[in-house]
Formats: sequence, structure tokens, C-alpha cells
Amino acid sequence: MSKIKELRLKHNLTQEELGKILNVQKAAVSKYEKGIASPSNEVLKKLSAFFNVSIDYLLDNEPPKNNIESEETKLLNGFQSLNTDGQNILLNVLNSLRMSHSKINAVPV
Repeated sequence: MSKIKELRLKHNLTQEELGKILNVQKAAVSKYEKGIASPSNEVLKKLSAFFNVSIDYLLDNEPPKNNIESEETKLLNGFQSLNTDGQNILLNVLNSLRMSHSKINAVPV
């Protein structure tokens, strides 16, 4: 199984959904997965960023460097899909949650 197909299935994406993310046709994704065609450098960069793996990994040149848990991958992909304003809002919410959590767990002196 190709790395692209493996990653696509791991993230519960159809070929059509991945094609939209990569801005290519579903048929192109199918060809990449079957080894009939090779993705362009631009598509490889998009795949690498979206799946958080190296281009070498996509090309079968190295094993994955990290094993991020499924929930963490979903969070990272969701964050990356936001525009800058959305990312800033999410970071502010995260910082507020951390501050609230640290106050709740603070031990009185």
C-alpha cells in the first residue's frame, strides 16, 4: 500500500476529499496511490504539511519520525486548516484554558 493511501485511510479521507485539500482531481490521487503517477513537488509539500510527515517518508525513504496520537493529529490538522485569525483565536482560548487550569490546581501557601 502506498504511503499516501495509508495516510489518507488513517485520516478517514476519501480520494475526493484529499484531492480537494491538494487542489487536484480524485483521479490524480488514485494515480498517486497506485504508483501510476508521481505527485509534483507542490503536491508533495502539501501532503507533507497536511499529514505532518516528511517528504522522504512519503517517498518511502525513511520511517515516520513521530507517532502522534489520533486526537493530536486531528487538533493539528484542524489548527492548520484555520486562517490566521482563527489560529490566533484558538491560541487565545488555549492560553485561557491553561491559565484557568493552573489556578484550579494551584496549592494555597
